[in-house]
Order: sequence, then structure tokens, then C-alpha cells
Amino acid sequence: MRVILLLGVNFLRTQWIVVVVMLAYVAGINGFLAWNVQPGEVLVFLRIQGLYAISFVLLTAIPAIHTERKSRRILVVLSKGIERWQYLGGILCGCALIAGIFCLMVGLAAVLGGARTNSPVTGLVPLLLMVFAASVCVASIGIFCSTFLHPMLATGLASVLVAVPSLGMMRGWNLSPVLFPVGEVVRRVSDFKFREPDAGVWTVVAAALVQALLFWIAGTLTFARRDVTTSSE
Repeated sequence: MRVILLLGVNFLRTQWIVVVVMLAYVAGINGFLAWNVQPGEVLVFLRIQGLYAISFVLLTAIPAIHTERKSRRILVVLSKGIERWQYLGGILCGCALIAGIFCLMVGLAAVLGGARTNSPVTGLVPLLLMVFAASVCVASIGIFCSTFLHPMLATGLASVLVAVPSLGMMRGWNLSPVLFPVGEVVRRVSDFKFREPDAGVWTVVAAALVQALLFWIAGTLTFARRDVTTSSE
């Protein structure tokens, strides 16, 4: 786990521009809310940013392997005795760190917005935990797809795997939250209101993290048979 954490921190460092843009974006939105915030605007802000976080992390995860193969950095990392499952775990850990930072910033902005309008932010922490778990899950899906597809094709496949059940559940499809946790998170985020969460929240969080683990294992099995000595075009 120590190796994976170190690889994750290093991946986070390589994505510093992404992180800076992300922080500037959330800070800018927070500044706008501070200028003329209304109680309903904080709720809309949370719904939009929750969905944005999931998409953002997915698009960050997918090109990671392709970029490192082109720069041949992956050869340097693997030559140091790092196993491929650890390498993919490091990318997933880095994406989780990015998702965590984003969720913390959004949560802080929501708390400040609620304080300015004297509005309670009941249910905020469970919401952010759901968004975090869903972000880790979609990152794992994206990494899995990118182990055997070009980033453009991987983006298409991952988007279908994530978007179809999500849109379906938003339209009322009776799909299992355990089998499609990301879709359930998207549905809950879209309908979020400040209130006490139900017990199903924790089931969805657990299901998303388990699914992330399964896609990581599947990606490792696929990636173990891939030739990384040539750059992917």
C-alpha cells in the first residue's frame, strides 16, 4: 500500500495544472456565491459540482496510461521493481486524491454559502462521500478501459458504461443500486436536498468502492498482457 500511495502522490504532482485549474474554478464559483448568494443557489451548486466531479475524474484517469507510454515514463517506473497492479493502483490512488481535494473544496464552498444564508447543510457529508466513491469507481472504469483501448475509444466505452445506467436511473429505470452504484449516485445528486440521509447511502458508497476494486483487478489482469515497451499512438 505504501508503494501505491507514493505512486498516487506522484501522479497527483504530475497533474498539478489540473489541480490548480480545479481549485481556481471552485474558488471562482465560491467568490460568485459570496457576492450574491441565495439559499437555492447553494443546492444547485452542489448538484452541478457533484456531477462535474464524477466526469472530471473520469476524464483525468483515462489518458494517464497513454500519456506515460508516450513519454516512456512507465518504463522507468516498472524498471524499479514496481508491479503492474501497483502501477495501476497508483494511478487510481492519484485520481482518488484529486477527487478528495475537489470534494473538500466543494464542501467548504457549500458550508460557507450555507453560513451566509443561515441555511443548514444537513446531509452534505454523506453526499460528498457518495460523490467521492462514485468518482473513484469511474476512475477505475476509465483505467480499465484504457488498458486495452486508445484514450478516445476508452472514453467512449467508459462513458457508455457510466452514462447509460445513470441516465436510465434518472428517468426511472428500476436498476439495482448495488450493481449500478454510479447511476444511483448520479440520481441522488440530481435530486439532492438538505435533509438527513437514508441508510441506502452507505450501501451505495460501499458498492461503488467494491466495484472500483473489481475494475482495478480486471484492469490489472488485462494490463499484465500488454506490451508497454512501445508508445501508444
